[in-house]
Amino acid sequence: MEIQLSRIKEKLTGIQKYDKGLVVFGADSHGYQVGACVSIEEVAVLEQKYNIQLPEAYVAFVTQIGNGNSNENAYRESAAGPYYGIYPLGGGLEDLSMEDGEQFLSYPCLLDPDMCNDVWNRRVKEYNNTQQTRADYLKHTAALFGGLLPIGTQGDAAITCLVLNGKHKGRIVYLHDTYLSDFAHESNLLAWYERWLDELISGELVRDGGEDFGYALGGSNESLWLAYQESRTEKGQLLYLRTLLTRSTVSKEILDEIVEAIPKTANQVKLSLISIVAAKKFHVAIPFLEEQIEDNLLFVLQHIHWYAEDKAYWLPMLEYYKDKIDEIETYRFYTYIAAKATPDFGNLVLSKLTSPLVTMRQQTIFILGKLENRQAYASYFITALEDEDYYVVLYSIQALKGVKDERLPQAYAVVYQKYKNRAEDYYIIENLKHRLEEMQLTLEDLQA
Repeated sequence: MEIQLSRIKEKLTGIQKYDKGLVVFGADSHGYQVGACVSIEEVAVLEQKYNIQLPEAYVAFVTQIGNGNSNENAYRESAAGPYYGIYPLGGGLEDLSMEDGEQFLSYPCLLDPDMCNDVWNRRVKEYNNTQQTRADYLKHTAALFGGLLPIGTQGDAAITCLVLNGKHKGRIVYLHDTYLSDFAHESNLLAWYERWLDELISGELVRDGGEDFGYALGGSNESLWLAYQESRTEKGQLLYLRTLLTRSTVSKEILDEIVEAIPKTANQVKLSLISIVAAKKFHVAIPFLEEQIEDNLLFVLQHIHWYAEDKAYWLPMLEYYKDKIDEIETYRFYTYIAAKATPDFGNLVLSKLTSPLVTMRQQTIFILGKLENRQAYASYFITALEDEDYYVVLYSIQALKGVKDERLPQAYAVVYQKYKNRAEDYYIIENLKHRLEEMQLTLEDLQA
């Protein structure tokens, strides 16, 4: 550990020269400054107060690297580090926003890198139960937050935490309010912190902004690709490939090898390989995507939406599937592409205006509102004003901006009568006012 501490001290000296413009996320807050170290006695006081034993690497950081920050812009006096930095010793406990949050520091940490979404969602549901007993509250709170010390924030309700006990003691966890938490891949805080320094020095964080630091593996692209080739488990292979996907660039040599590997793989590994090629050199991925259309249509549509420049190339596919999609997420991406593939895409989505699924009708009327020639679709918008769904009506009114039709005053009058006394439907009435202004009318005119 002493050798690693020496490396970190050396790298930290003058680290700001690698980001002179403070463009890395959070750098304008901590300014790459670190405050004076604390004593081991101060650490012991905190440990005794909360009945915990801090991980060795964290203790080494605050007693030998530094603690806090006197920079006036520093968020909660956080020392230089990933995101908004690292809280001073004992700081940030208010991030544990539950009642008596400090008591849960000494509880066992029950989080695990292999935890699935179903387990996490069940725990969140139990935690949010307003009818639970005090005993159940403690149990369910501990299941989510036990044994975690907040050491920094990422903003947007994401907290950087340190695991205080159990088999994952010392590891970094990114704790989120509404979705499954993520473990950083490093074994302790010093390894995590040194990786941050290394990626600053290499320029990777400056290029990418540092907003996703630690969610994927570290290391060079070459080492990741080699590790993928040597891995014997699908889980391991996917981990390396998903990290490669996050990289801003991948060399031609690696991409060529990925292209050669795609026909030899299957299932999720194949899809991950295709994703990398699509993200880095989309035209090369086209034949692989076309092979996946029948079995993985959502996957294909997502990658076209994210990476394809020439959406018109996919018009034959869009025409074929215009009446065949009954799942909202797939249909949503379908409409995104349709709207970019041709100026008049209405015929590709009109059939869903009569779908029994309200989400389909909502998405259809919303995307039709993006048409340049909305006047040609006036009848469809006017008919949609009669829909029972609030959002279908709202999106229809918005889409009718600039549209002229003698049927509109009567159609608007019907909408007004239906929604005028419903305070929760404020936006419908406000948008209705805008449409009436275009016609030099007012709400009073609709009652005449």
